Amino acid sequence: MLNFKEELKNYQPLMELEDMETSLHTSQMQDLLDILQHIATKNRNENFSKQPPEY
Repeated sequence: MLNFKEELKNYQPLMELEDMETSLHTSQMQDLLDILQHIATKNRNENFSKQPPEY
């Protein structure tokens, strides 16, 4: 059984965005942006390539 009081003592909050930006190197940040851009482009192309529904 979980002991919630003990778990709360061990809790560490996630880094805020500003902290993440300073902790990541510039090249790592660029890699993340490239991945997000690839995903967005792929999703956009998939949405345009779908045929409209026939009624």
